Amino acid sequence: MDESTEEWRPFSARRSEAGQQEFVRLSDGVPTWLKESLWRWLSARMQGTFITDVNHKRYSSPDTAKIRRAERILRISSRWTGAGADHTDRLNGLASFRVALYTDPDAFLGAVDLALSELKPGDQACQQLETILEEAASVWRVGIVAGKPGLVERIDATVQLAAEATGALDARAGRLLADAWKHAFSMHRDPSAAYRYAVRAVEAAAAPVISPKDSLPTLGKMISAFRDKPDKWDFYFKVDSTAAPKAVLLGMMQILWTNEYTRHVDPDVQAPLYVSQGEAESAVVLALSLVNWFASGAVTPK
Repeated sequence: MDESTEEWRPFSARRSEAGQQEFVRLSDGVPTWLKESLWRWLSARMQGTFITDVNHKRYSSPDTAKIRRAERILRISSRWTGAGADHTDRLNGLASFRVALYTDPDAFLGAVDLALSELKPGDQACQQLETILEEAASVWRVGIVAGKPGLVERIDATVQLAAEATGALDARAGRLLADAWKHAFSMHRDPSAAYRYAVRAVEAAAAPVISPKDSLPTLGKMISAFRDKPDKWDFYFKVDSTAAPKAVLLGMMQILWTNEYTRHVDPDVQAPLYVSQGEAESAVVLALSLVNWFASGAVTPK
């Protein structure tokens, strides 16, 4: 093997299999080896430009408005009572903000996510942060949330590319799929919303194929139509081996539809009121395949 083509790993990761696994294991939150690098990136985003009273020179200093806005949005208190009247006071404010974040990893990541949202996609600072997160093996990476840079969960790159490619096939379904993805994998998670948007994305992609004349198509009605007369449609997979291709397609649609049990309140008081994070993530990935098949022409009416 040509060792020059191998990816470089630190000494600890080269010594043993356990060391290598530990090196590549993704870490949630803000581990100790990430804190200072993350703070240096964030504190640079918390600066403003000021002008001296004497010679009117410009200088950089912590921006009080940014600190206070972050406190309000993140629902945290830095315990800084100053008004930012001068550079020293503003430095004290930023130092207090740092202490608050260092004791609350979720707020720390939330502050980073907020700072990202104020940047434009492709900004050099986004790439700088992505490098920091990648080198630290963070479970978070820089992505796009509601059209703005934001923190999203680091998942398999192939799945990510597939989601982006599928979204481009159908504008409406792609927009709904993007919303499902945001609610499932971003810092602002809402599993029930992620599942709901995943179902709607499939409905948007499948309706023109299965129920083009239905003014109020639902996945449930489309499942019934496909189950009753499957011969009305062609599917790329035609060879019936151990599983009939159309039956598998129908089964995938049914799994997605019937497992969104939060559409209605179950009279059983022990029944869950919301879908779990795992269920939401599975639903979004399942919807990804279904949207792709319907939007790409893999399923067509005869």
